[in-house]
Amino acid sequence: MGFLCISASVSAQTSSVTNNDLKQNARPLTNSLSYLEQLQPISFEYDKNQANKLKLPSGQQYGFIAEDVQKVLPGIVKSQKKMVPAGKNAFKTTEIKDVEMESLIAILVASVKEQQAEIERLKADLQSLKSMTSK
Repeated sequence: MGFLCISASVSAQTSSVTNNDLKQNARPLTNSLSYLEQLQPISFEYDKNQANKLKLPSGQQYGFIAEDVQKVLPGIVKSQKKMVPAGKNAFKTTEIKDVEMESLIAILVASVKEQQAEIERLKADLQSLKSMTSK
C-alpha cells in the first residue's frame, strides 16, 4: 500500500481599483435638460412575429425609438447583431439598436439638479420682489 502526499501553496495578491482610477476626462453634465427636451418617451408593444424570433418581451413596454435617441445622445445607443430564423435551416443576421436606459439616469439627475437650481433662483427673485413691495 502506498501513500501519496501532495503539498501546494497558492498565493494571490489583490489590489483594488477605484472608480476614479477607471474613469478619465470626468466632468459634470451641463445642459442636460436640453437633451431630455429632445427625447420622446413612448409606450409600445413589439411586433409579435419579430418578438418571438428575437426573444423580446411581450406586452406593454416603455422606452424610446433608438434611432431618435441616437440623434440626440449617440453614445447611449448600442447596436447588436442577432441571428434570426429565415426559413428551414436558414438564418439571417439582424442588427438591433437599443438604448442604454441606465445611462439616462445620470442625465435625469443632472436635469433635476438644473431644475432645482432654477427653482431656487426663482424663489430668491420672488422673495426679493415681495420684500420690495412690502416697503
